[in-house]
Amino acid sequence: MGTQVTLTLPNDLYTRAERWATITRRELSETLTDVLSDVLKPICAAPDMEKPVSTLSDQEVVTLSKLQMAPTQGRRLDKLLEKQRESELADEERSKLLALMQTYEQLWIRQSEALAEAVRRGLREPLGP
Repeated sequence: MGTQVTLTLPNDLYTRAERWATITRRELSETLTDVLSDVLKPICAAPDMEKPVSTLSDQEVVTLSKLQMAPTQGRRLDKLLEKQRESELADEERSKLLALMQTYEQLWIRQSEALAEAVRRGLREPLGP
């Protein structure tokens, strides 16, 4: 059993969702539910990704400021993004792409927080000119 929700979507978003439903030959409500399920998956972060950056040691902050996605994940993300541009993604690949994008975003945000903290503590110079 689910909970019924009424949404007001921007016209362009609604049009894209309708198009996606047509392409996948599914109902619009099914399509939106799947997209939300993929994007809003529970975040299973490592314990060091859950602590506020301000509570980490200087060494942990510096290490976190250099954090990057695993090379194999990065290559897979690149390939899936390329396939998406060519409109060749299968359903399973679409789910994997969304998961990898979520991982990338989490790492990028965490790295950004660590960079800001490292600058605040004087552990590194600010980026940029």
